[in-house]
Amino acid sequence: MEHIDIPAHRYAVFTHSGHISDFAKTVYTIWNKALPDAGLNSAQAPDFERYDHRFDGRTGRGEVEIWIPIVS
Repeated sequence: MEHIDIPAHRYAVFTHSGHISDFAKTVYTIWNKALPDAGLNSAQAPDFERYDHRFDGRTGRGEVEIWIPIVS
């Protein structure tokens, strides 16, 4: 793993729940439904995923946060 600093920005945070094999479906829904329906536009900044204690890497199940930079 590497450590990188990400400049402060405004983010919309979404949660994927379930098995990681369905992660692509969640990402598709975020970009093609959730963001447009909320009237949000993505910004030119890094997006990232956050895996914490809610995700079990052994089983591939749990929750993962998806952080999408948005225009303020």
